[in-house]
Amino acid sequence: MNRFLSHFALALLAACSPSATDSPAPPSPAPAKDEAPPLVPLGTLVGEYRVAGIDGAPLDAPFGLALSVTEDRIVFDAPCNGYAWTYRLEGAALRTARSSSPDPACLATARIHHLVFDLAAALDAVRSAGRDTSNAVVLSGGGRSVTLYSQ
Repeated sequence: MNRFLSHFALALLAACSPSATDSPAPPSPAPAKDEAPPLVPLGTLVGEYRVAGIDGAPLDAPFGLALSVTEDRIVFDAPCNGYAWTYRLEGAALRTARSSSPDPACLATARIHHLVFDLAAALDAVRSAGRDTSNAVVLSGGGRSVTLYSQ
């Protein structure tokens, strides 16, 4: 009986194996990288925002980062007196200019998480603004991006 089961198992296995005459399936093409849909232009940036991501990576920290935006100013209330930028939004085009930086003497003695500096550098580089399909505000440019959600 064991011999019968062994032969039966081998026959089933052989039936599942491709024959030598079967041609191999052509390799499937690599999926094309999906491009993000275009951003919807914003009427205004004014508001209070939670930073959800920097440079395409979700914010993963034991603390939050937030931005306050008025008609002409972006404020990041970071340690050592924080950062601020003046800005101009025309359609999707965004121009920023840093108007305030942390106190260097304070920075020399403070322990500050790198995300604070990453956010400031990304905001220095952004050149466009829009809303994505998740309703996030995305500021991008110069290979950098900041993803924001209203608070």
